[in-house]
Amino acid sequence: MSKDKYALLDTDFISKMYSIEKDADNHLIDRIMELPQYQFYCHNQIREELGRHHASGAAEWLKEKISRGRITCYSDEDILNELEFIYGTLAPAIYVELLKTACEAYRTDYYYQNFKCFENSDNQNFSKKDFLGKLNKAYDKIGMGYNLGEIKTYILLQMLTLLYGEQIFVFCSDDRNARNGIVSIGGARCVSVLSSFLRLKKERNFQLEDASPYIQSWINFCKERHQLTFRIQDNSKEKRIYKVSCEQVMREIYEEKLEELMTGNLRYK
Repeated sequence: MSKDKYALLDTDFISKMYSIEKDADNHLIDRIMELPQYQFYCHNQIREELGRHHASGAAEWLKEKISRGRITCYSDEDILNELEFIYGTLAPAIYVELLKTACEAYRTDYYYQNFKCFENSDNQNFSKKDFLGKLNKAYDKIGMGYNLGEIKTYILLQMLTLLYGEQIFVFCSDDRNARNGIVSIGGARCVSVLSSFLRLKKERNFQLEDASPYIQSWINFCKERHQLTFRIQDNSKEKRIYKVSCEQVMREIYEEKLEELMTGNLRYK
């Protein structure tokens, strides 16, 4: 029997995949949820961000999947509870280490700009309540729109890696820096919106006939934002990157000319 796979969903991925649709009742994110053997997770920050900045449809979709148990949603306190089960009173100190790693994966100076309050303090001796209060105060000071969704997803990624060890996937933003940050943490593969078509084909037998309405919706989505090409890596030692028309890339996915990289980028075989 194949092992379970553990998948994190981020704000940008859910929003875009919800926008790619066959019709009002069939969104590409629904096909992702049908991938076999996957258990899906997100951080509560993702739910908050979808509710604030994105179409209400995606936010309602996520709320419904969480309420039905199809997606497990973790809060900061939930993560701390999991760490406490493993590490006991060391849980706050371990959380700070995960936070530091998450910040470094995002930007080298992010931790020291925003979380100096945890330096030179004995995090092990904080009660859970006091630690969460200090943590929330630091997060609130950063405020909205400063990539807290990414930071908290990176923390959740590390916690899932501690719990399950392997088979971790992050269905994430098309931002290359964000995906490179995830890979730098180790233990996870990225799946981008583009590479999700290849993964659906490979793991759900999502053939061209079924995919065509979603492909056209995706191409239209890109064109509306003046994106006419995707960046594809060749298979040379130089790892050259080419800009290839959106239509050609989608066709070549189904001609089996492309493969996924750890970053969620695609490469010619």
